[in-house]
Amino acid sequence: MGNLLDKPNTDYLEAEEGEGNGIKYGVSSMQGWRTEMEDAHTITPEIPGLTDHALYAVFDGHGGQYAARYASEHLVDELKIAPSYIAYVDGGNADPALLGQALQEAFLNLDSNLRDETRAMQNERSGCTAIATVISPSHIVVANAGDSRSAMQVGSETVALSEDHKPYNAEEKNRIEAAGGCVSMKRVDGELAVSRALGDFQFKDANLDAKDTKVTAFPDITIVQRSEADEFVILACDGIWDVMTNEQATKQMTSYCEQGEASPRLMCEEMMCDCLERSSRDNMSVVTLIFPAGEALTKAGEGVMGLRKVREEAEKAKAEAAKNDS
Repeated sequence: MGNLLDKPNTDYLEAEEGEGNGIKYGVSSMQGWRTEMEDAHTITPEIPGLTDHALYAVFDGHGGQYAARYASEHLVDELKIAPSYIAYVDGGNADPALLGQALQEAFLNLDSNLRDETRAMQNERSGCTAIATVISPSHIVVANAGDSRSAMQVGSETVALSEDHKPYNAEEKNRIEAAGGCVSMKRVDGELAVSRALGDFQFKDANLDAKDTKVTAFPDITIVQRSEADEFVILACDGIWDVMTNEQATKQMTSYCEQGEASPRLMCEEMMCDCLERSSRDNMSVVTLIFPAGEALTKAGEGVMGLRKVREEAEKAKAEAAKNDS
């Protein structure tokens, strides 16, 4: 996991919120206990040239921040030139499977270009997991490489939109071993805790097909048809999922709404604070998408600001008690 600070950095980083195509979005990040912030994200509520589609992504870096930053800055451009994306647009946006294929092409092209970018950079060995979703008027298309994750709430049901890629999973282990690697201590070659990622070229034999390397950037795709019952979609790095299940995350969002919160940015921030209290030791990044059915859950109340007030009062009382004891 890397070196830790003496106390966590709890500043909210790159926080923003807005609305596009009837969906409210919010994002925020926190460095937490880590000595560096290696996460990055992409927020595109209207894809240029296809404005009724949106793209959101979270990249969880390791071994440095270069790979995550590069991916966040270039994903949309790579998607727009992917052959399957062009076919999707030319076909009248009718086939969501083409969007999934386009995301796969974009991930692999990102990875190839990242290799070229870093070839001359001494000691650059960073990588990043990636979770991305394209929201069309009719479908939610998710691409995942690594152990960042996406989940959604539809009515009262939590739906997983991705599965973690861990080296000890049977399919992943078979590919790693076929490429000449091994899984030791639940890690690729005893080193890397994820089996799919952008970057990490020390685990990628350039002579093999990009899908067949020990660590591959090729993402799995999940496609879900949208419905009026859709409430939330959450994308987050493993700093969240290490301490919270999919169900806990979606229920937290429901709880914030029921306590009066309407801001997706504040919901992201409160979720990170909750995960910090649950002993998360990693960087944290959260993107929350609120659909109309999710907005309808909001009730009267102070929302996140009320929760912060309660937390501040508890901290003051704790400090006062410690002072009196001394």
